[in-house]
Amino acid sequence: MANEDITTIEEALKKGQEALENQNKLLQEFKEKIKGKVVVLYGQAWIGKSLFTLSLSKLFSFSKLFLIDNNYTQDYFNINPKIQVVRIEDPKQLDQMIQKEPPLEDKLIIIDSITTLQTSFISKSYFSPRAYNEFNNFSDKIAKKLSELKPKTTSILIAHEKIQDWDKKIVAPRINFTMLRNCDVRVRMYLEDGQRKLRIEAMREVPKTLTWVIE
Repeated sequence: MANEDITTIEEALKKGQEALENQNKLLQEFKEKIKGKVVVLYGQAWIGKSLFTLSLSKLFSFSKLFLIDNNYTQDYFNINPKIQVVRIEDPKQLDQMIQKEPPLEDKLIIIDSITTLQTSFISKSYFSPRAYNEFNNFSDKIAKKLSELKPKTTSILIAHEKIQDWDKKIVAPRINFTMLRNCDVRVRMYLEDGQRKLRIEAMREVPKTLTWVIE
């Protein structure tokens, strides 16, 4: 019985190690796909976007989290104790902090979440047309700055998802279009058969050949 117990424990440890190695391999593959790009990662609430991104941050030499959401517990910060955390209270603060960021090799910037910032920005201005235009300009400024940090720095904008078409069951990032159009990669995290999955829905690439058709 003792030998059987030891074997069971050894097998459990081996399986746990194999699972960890497999997870690290998948994270490394994802890093290589998005390295040097501006990424929007979106999905429903509480699906694990923040946890995934913090786990990914451990693979970078430098990482900085601009934290807007207030749902982080200490367990989140324990995932990567080395990540630099900057708590953001309003859009102006984020703007000032982003503008000071230097482009560094193998660096990751995380904004969590841009949806929360957008909501707080507009709600304070009572959804006026002027507020909407101001946020468009703000979004464009932030996106352009993140683009200027490429290809050395990778940036991830975390966003919630929204229903774009109820009939066709199409979802999209709940993010300002001005900012979305400046992103290089759009990734959705979703739940299927009890598993969290990532789907790269779009990636900006320059085609090898360009053709046009005029009708």
